[in-house]
Amino acid sequence: MAQALLRKDRSPSKGSCMESFARFPVYITCICANAIFQGMIVNGFISTSISSIEKRFNLSSTKSGIFSATYDVAVAVMLIPLSIYSKRINKSKVIGVGMILVGLGSLCIVIPQFSEGNYSVGSLQSDHCDPTRDDSCMEQPVSDWAFPILLASQLLVGVGAAPLFTYGYSCIDEFDAHKRTGKNMALFMGVSTLGPAVGFIGGGYLLKLWGDIGKTDYRELGVVGTQDSRWYGAWWIGFVIAGIGCILAAIPMCFFPRKLYDTEERKKDDVALTHKKLDVDYSGDKWEYFKTFQLFLYNRTCMSLIAMQTFESLVMNGYITFIPKLFENLFGYSSSWSAMLTGIIVVPMGVLGNCIGALLAGKTSHSFTSMMKTTIVLNLIVVACSSVLFLRCDERPIAGINRGWSNSSIGTTCTANCECDRIFNPVCDKRSGVSFFSPCHAGCQRPLDHLTALDWSGCTCPDSSHVSKGWCTVDCNITQVMFFTIFAIMAATIFSGGPLLQNASLRVVSFDHRDQFICFGWMWMRVFGSIPGAVVFGMLIDTTCLHWMKDCGDSQKCVVYDTTKLSLYTFLFTIITKLAVLLAQISAWKSYVPIEGCDEEEEEKTQNEA
Repeated sequence: MAQALLRKDRSPSKGSCMESFARFPVYITCICANAIFQGMIVNGFISTSISSIEKRFNLSSTKSGIFSATYDVAVAVMLIPLSIYSKRINKSKVIGVGMILVGLGSLCIVIPQFSEGNYSVGSLQSDHCDPTRDDSCMEQPVSDWAFPILLASQLLVGVGAAPLFTYGYSCIDEFDAHKRTGKNMALFMGVSTLGPAVGFIGGGYLLKLWGDIGKTDYRELGVVGTQDSRWYGAWWIGFVIAGIGCILAAIPMCFFPRKLYDTEERKKDDVALTHKKLDVDYSGDKWEYFKTFQLFLYNRTCMSLIAMQTFESLVMNGYITFIPKLFENLFGYSSSWSAMLTGIIVVPMGVLGNCIGALLAGKTSHSFTSMMKTTIVLNLIVVACSSVLFLRCDERPIAGINRGWSNSSIGTTCTANCECDRIFNPVCDKRSGVSFFSPCHAGCQRPLDHLTALDWSGCTCPDSSHVSKGWCTVDCNITQVMFFTIFAIMAATIFSGGPLLQNASLRVVSFDHRDQFICFGWMWMRVFGSIPGAVVFGMLIDTTCLHWMKDCGDSQKCVVYDTTKLSLYTFLFTIITKLAVLLAQISAWKSYVPIEGCDEEEEEKTQNEA
């Protein structure tokens, strides 16, 4: 395998059977297909399945966090060999082999599902007032090696996915004219957003199917349905489908040569826009790798571009992870609807934004300075739109938090003997408009229908004569329309800067150093951006918690947030990172020094073609 990747491929000769295959339109189609499957697995199915995986394999929050972070760690580590061997390998074949590993990793995730036997349901825990309730935690029996298998699968996925968005960018730029790089990047990035959409929608549907489908009948086990707290969905089916599809999509990538048949014709009019101080050739130097990285590290333009991308990934990864929770708490949506709404907004705006980015790349004449000025304008629009985070619905009245009783304690005489500590199933008294954490917290004695458990009566606490499942809604339709309109504009603007920024990054370094620069930048983005982004955002959200509820063991979960602080802290996090991006953009623009006449030559050529 290694010899096959390291050998020097030749471009297909004229008239060969590979001539029609090894062309750029075919290449961009194949690599986009791989991006879709990668997005389905990494950003789609893993995100929708994490709760089911926790329940199925008895994972703590710490273990599930390690499981999620393993992917980013694997990608960061893999970037080192990718940057070292970029000149000695067939990058298309590396992408293909990597995506086969992604597919295998996706299939490996489901191994514990079948090796651990059937899911243990346990007894149904009542959520109404019950002095005899058993408050002990029921743990799913699982072997010691299930979690290591899950981690190993994530390592495979991370190692395999690393070449796609490093070598993938450089190959797209390498195989087509620079003037079309913006459009090609927009196509690649736009299609990449479809994978998570398919993963979210498909994963949400599969979670409605019983996890042990074909092995056990949930009705015979006493599980009422998807509303039963003991239900776990068929999370694994999506990984099997996506894993097989990923392997099939990766196979064509393994047959592309190092140079496509139509590359020379497409790139005949390219002009170098390399930074004057970066136009250096270290070929043959035994310290080439280290000198190249030193070149990047001491160049203000390079480090400004990397800082810009790092801050962007910091805020983006935080948003991707927690934006459903933000919607859920600002507007009182359910978790499922918040996740679906995120997909409804982000996917179309991602496609639209990348299309706008492609058009802007053409309008900037592919000049580095023009592209940076355009990204600065886009960033200022995002900064202005971020004030939308102050729009929210009024806080819903919640008994024991901001309505009656005591602000310091949920318990009252009406729930003194109900054993409600670990019960969370929000209900609403529609007559009074007051919400409760559960029928138990409302002092309810029994559900009206034991099968569906949607309504409860006999409730003894104030404002709770009769309650129904779910939080009480707050009427703020106009506010919601304003919020999501401006938020959609902000999302589209953020995505529109992607093709411009990636195009600018490829132009500023020499042709021989592009792969190293992409890998170098991605290492910074992963270590200082993506990995800590979700952690920092999560810590900020936790500081706004109004009430922590006990979970199994010593763990706790937040069930109510201070929406005023949540809006403020999210706004500050966004503003601070976007202002840091702005400073990095200005620094990159002001410090750029092209090879004499190159930037103007490219702009003049593009204007003449227009």
